[in-house]
Formats: sequence, C-alpha cells, structure tokens
Amino acid sequence: MLVIILKSLIVGAIAGFGVGAGAARMFFAPEVQAAGAFRTIGEMNACLGDAVAHFSFGLSFYLNCAVQGLATGCFEQDFLHRVVPNIAAGILTLKNKNYEETVYDPAKMAIVGAVVSAVMYTLLNCSVSFVPETVSKSMNVVFNSAINNMLVVMQVLYLIAALDNGKTTGCWGIVLGAISYLVTGNATPGLILGILTGKTIELNGVKSKISIVFIVLMVVVWTAVAYFRGFFPKLIAAFVIGG
Repeated sequence: MLVIILKSLIVGAIAGFGVGAGAARMFFAPEVQAAGAFRTIGEMNACLGDAVAHFSFGLSFYLNCAVQGLATGCFEQDFLHRVVPNIAAGILTLKNKNYEETVYDPAKMAIVGAVVSAVMYTLLNCSVSFVPETVSKSMNVVFNSAINNMLVVMQVLYLIAALDNGKTTGCWGIVLGAISYLVTGNATPGLILGILTGKTIELNGVKSKISIVFIVLMVVVWTAVAYFRGFFPKLIAAFVIGG
C-alpha cells in the first residue's frame, strides 16, 4: 500500500502540474498552444467562474472515474481533462472570482493542479486496491461489453462527421481512420486527425505551406506509431503466411 501511495503521489503531481498549466494556457489559444482538450475550455467557461459549479462538475466526474477504476482497473482522460482542471479552478476562485488572476494564470493552475491531482489520484488508487478481486472481476465482465460497444459507436460517429464535411475531409477521414484501425485497433484517433487535416486542406488549399506540413506530419506520425507498435513485421508476416 505504501508503494501505491508514493507512486500515486509522484505520478499525480507530475500529471496535474502539466494539465493545470495546459488548461490555463488554452484560454490564450491560438496564440499559445498547450496540453489540453477543447471540451476542457468549453466546460470551464460554462462554469462562469463559480467555485461551486467547478467543484460540482469536477466531483461528478471523479465519481465516474472511481467506478471505472473499479470496473476496468484503469482511469481514462476524464480525470485529467475534467476533474483536475475544474477542482483546481474551484479552489482558486473560492476567494477571487477574477479569472484573469486565477484560472488564466498557468503558474497558479499548475501548482494547485499538481496538489489536487496528487491527492485525488492517490485516493482513487487506494480505494480501488481495497476492493476484493472477485468483485472487480465481476464488474469487469459486466462493463467491458458496454465499453467496447461505446468505442464502436464513437468510431461510427466520427466517420459520419468526416463524411458530412465534404469529399476532401471524408477521404482523409476514411484513409487515416483505416490506418489507425489497422495499427491500433481503434479508428477514432485517425478519424479525428483526418478531419483536422482535411479541413486544413479545404480552407488553405493543398499547395499551401500549412497543408503540406499537415500531410507530412500525418505520414511521419502514423509511420512512427506503426513502427513502435510492431505493425510492419506483422504486415510482412501476414503476406508471407498468405502466400
């Protein structure tokens, strides 16, 4: 248990520091880019600097993370993108509701985010470790089918979104989505990057510098991902076996 606590404190603090600073820096986009998600800034804006709203929103997803950890043994992006930024923002806005002096400050958000993440991540890991193994296995069986179905639904929704945005975006979505599915088993990352690349080409033209950069970047990224996941040896082996 001591090992779990120490590792959770270290990992939680490091992750919370980066996410806290990233969430604050997102308010300065596109001049400044950071480690955050679009939904993070939208959800934080929806709270309108109200500490209670930030706390209620963050804690609601914290409970979801606890249940998910119990069922699957791992935590997904909700903890970092929703729980940590909102709880940190809630703490900072308790006494000062001026966003520019609190939530917009990367240094303050980083420090508070590190503390919040370290404490809450440790509590999550400790609570999961107390649950009997038989209970965890039972929940794993129940929830795995639902999670797998949700992954399929997400892929279909992103594919529809790509196709609805024109031929260029649709083609890039299909191509990168197919590559992503072959390499990682999940088409969603490829579909999202396909939509981003396709819309960039549509808005700027295929010969523009930014479009060329995106195209080269996609080739490099997916080649690297395929290499580190050992995709190329499997692909060669499949052709050899088929022959």
